[in-house]
Amino acid sequence: MADPQNPGFIVVELAGEHPGQVGVLEAAAKLLSEGGARVHAWAPAGRVACFEPGTVGASMLIASMSDPSKIAPLVRQALLPHLKANMPAHSIPTVLQVNGLPVEGLPTMMDIPTIASVPRPPKGLRNALMVIQGTGTNPAQMDKYRDIILPMMKERGSYYEAFALAAGEVVPLSGEWKEQIFAISRWPTRASAEDFWFAERYQGTAIPLRIGAGKFTVHVLEET
Repeated sequence: MADPQNPGFIVVELAGEHPGQVGVLEAAAKLLSEGGARVHAWAPAGRVACFEPGTVGASMLIASMSDPSKIAPLVRQALLPHLKANMPAHSIPTVLQVNGLPVEGLPTMMDIPTIASVPRPPKGLRNALMVIQGTGTNPAQMDKYRDIILPMMKERGSYYEAFALAAGEVVPLSGEWKEQIFAISRWPTRASAEDFWFAERYQGTAIPLRIGAGKFTVHVLEET
C-alpha cells in the first residue's frame, strides 16, 4: 500500500459519453469533497483532450487525499454506489488509487521535475493535469526519451505529482488496470502542456525515441 506520508490519488475514468455525464461527475466531485478528498479536476469527455494517438476519449475526475488509507472506504461506500446508480447499466467505471509523490517532492533527485525542483505555478492560473498511462518495453530507449522530456517539462513549469512504477502503486478499486506506468503531471496552463507536446523537439526528437519502445495513452484536463 501507499506510504502514509505520501498523498494518494483517486482517478476516475468513465468511457464513452452519455447525456448525464456532467451531472454524474459534478455529484461525484461533491461526494469526494465531502468525504475529505481534494478534488483537482473533473471534465466530461468533450473537454478532456487526447494527446497521444490511440487514446480513447473519456470523462475523468482526479482527486487526492493526504491519508491514502481513507481512499478505498470512501470510494466503496460513497463513490461507487453513486456511479452504479447513475451510469448506464452496462458501464463499468475505472476507479484507481494511485500513489502520489511526497508532498516535498524528490529533493534527492533534482533532475526529475517535482515540487522540489520546479516552483509552483503562480496563483491565478488555471492549471492543467496530464494523465499518462502505459507500458514501456525498451528501458534503454525510454531512458533516452526521458532525458529529452524532463528538461522540457522544467522549462515550462511542469512537474510530476504522481509517478507510479512499482507493483502495488496503482490499485484498481473498480474496473481493471494492467499497465506498468501511471503518471500525473501538473502544468501552469493547458497552453503550456500543448506547447510542450507540439514542440518541434518533442515531436521530432522525443517521440521517435519511444516509437516501438512502449505504448501509452495521454489525457489532459484543466483544473476545476
